[in-house]
Amino acid sequence: MSHGSVINGATAAGRTRSVKTVASRAGFTLMEMMTALAVFGVIGLMATQILAGTIRLGETTRDRGEALSDVQRAMEIIARDITQLTRRTVKDELGESTSPVTMSGTSLLELTRLGWQNPLGKPRSELQRVAYAHRDDTLIRLFWPVLDRAPGSEPIAQILLKGVAEASFTAHDDQGEQHGFWPLVAAEDEVAPKLAAIAMALRLERHGHIERLWLVPSGPVPVPDAGPGIPDGRDVEPGRVRS
Repeated sequence: MSHGSVINGATAAGRTRSVKTVASRAGFTLMEMMTALAVFGVIGLMATQILAGTIRLGETTRDRGEALSDVQRAMEIIARDITQLTRRTVKDELGESTSPVTMSGTSLLELTRLGWQNPLGKPRSELQRVAYAHRDDTLIRLFWPVLDRAPGSEPIAQILLKGVAEASFTAHDDQGEQHGFWPLVAAEDEVAPKLAAIAMALRLERHGHIERLWLVPSGPVPVPDAGPGIPDGRDVEPGRVRS
C-alpha cells in the first residue's frame, strides 16, 4: 500500500466519524424524550389542579355570597315587619279578637303591620297580617289577604330562608323582662306590661347562630281604615316576598 492510499483512507475514516458525531448531536435519545414527556406531564397536572382549585374557590365564594345575601334579605324583611308594627287587632276564623302581636305554639310570631303597598289601587287595606313559622329547615313568612278573616281564610306562604335548623322569637316588655309568649295576662289589680322589643334567634346550617333585636314603635300608632274587599290572589306570588 502506498503512502497516498494510507492518507486517503485515514481522511475517509475521519470524515465518517465526523458525520456520525454531527448526526448524534442533531437528535434526542429515547431516554431524553421520556424525561421531557414526564416533565411536561407533571407541569400539566399541576396546572390542571391549580385551575380546578381556582374554579372550586370561585364557586364556593359565589355560593357563600348568595347564602349571605339571602340571610341579609330575610333580616331586612323581618325588620320591616316588626318596625312597622301597628296596634290594630284582628279577628280570627272563629270571629274572636286577636292581639296585634301574638307568640304561641301555632306560629313563632304573628303581628299586624303598616305599609302594605297597593300600587294598583285595589280595594284592600294597606295593613297586613303576617306570621312566621319554622317548617323542616325553612323559615316561612305567612300573610293573609284580609285582616279580619272569614271561615276558610288561608294564608299565603312565602319561603323566606332555607337552611334554618332552629328559629325562635322572644318578647321584651317595658320592664326589661323576656317572654317566650305574648300577650301577657295580668291580674285584675295589675297593669299588663307593654311590648318594648322583639328578639329573634336563628341557628343556620351554614352561618351558625344569629340573634337580632328590634324595638317596636312606642305610643299609639294611627291605624288607617282597613278598607273593604279581598285582593286578587295573583297580587303576590307564593314563594316570593315583597313589601
